[in-house]
Amino acid sequence: MTSRREYCPIACGVEVLGDRWTPLVIRELMIGARGFNEIHRGVPRASRSLLAQRLRDLERRGLVDHTARGPGLAGSYELTPAGQALTPIVWAMGHWAAEWVFGDPSDDDIDGLSLIWRTHQFAIPAMLPVARTVVHLVLTGAGGAQGWLDIERPGITVCKDDQGLTVDLALEADTAQMQRWLLGLVPFRELLANGQARFLGPSRLARAFPTWFDTTVYSHGLRRADQRRLRDAVSA
Repeated sequence: MTSRREYCPIACGVEVLGDRWTPLVIRELMIGARGFNEIHRGVPRASRSLLAQRLRDLERRGLVDHTARGPGLAGSYELTPAGQALTPIVWAMGHWAAEWVFGDPSDDDIDGLSLIWRTHQFAIPAMLPVARTVVHLVLTGAGGAQGWLDIERPGITVCKDDQGLTVDLALEADTAQMQRWLLGLVPFRELLANGQARFLGPSRLARAFPTWFDTTVYSHGLRRADQRRLRDAVSA
C-alpha cells in the first residue's frame, strides 16, 4: 500500500497553496482587504461561491479568522499569525514571476475595472494630496472602463459609479498601458509622450498623480528580466 499523501513539508504546503485562487485570496488579505465584497473585488474572476469556499477552507486550516458582526451585518476576515507567515511566500511568488515568466498583458489580461480598483492598493499615503481630491479615470481600448478615485488621506475610495462629486482631475488613458505602468513595466512619462495618456485639470495635480502610487513593487525583477532578454538578443 502507498500513502495518499507524500510525507514532506513541501507536499503539505502544496495542499494549502496549490490551487489558482488560494494565494490570490491571501494576497488580498495581506494588502488590507477585510470584507467579503472587498476581497471579491480583488479576485473578480472567482465566483462568490468559490471565494466563500476558499475562505472557509483557510479558516478551517487556521490561516484566517472570521469575525461575525451580527445578524444581517457583513463579517470581516483577517490573517492569523500562521496566515501572516505566508505573506513572504506569496510575495516571493510574485517576485519570481516578475523576473522569469511575467510579460506584457494580453487582451485577456486587461480589465479596466480591476485596474481602477487596484490603484487604491498601490497608493502611498504620505504622497497623497493633503486636500480631498477626486480623479475621474477613463480607460480606453480593450478592457476599457471608467471610475472615480475619491482621495482623502490616508487612503483612496474607489467608485465605479458617478457619486456626483466635483472632479478635480480627469485622466484618459489606454487600459493596457495603464496596467503596464501600475506594475512597473513603463514610466508614466512614456505614456504621456506617446499619447497613451492625457490629463484634463490643473498641471500641479497632473504632475503629482504618478507620484501618488508605488509602482516599484516588482520593478527589480522586471528590470532583471529585461536585461536578460537584452543579453540573449545580443548573443543570438
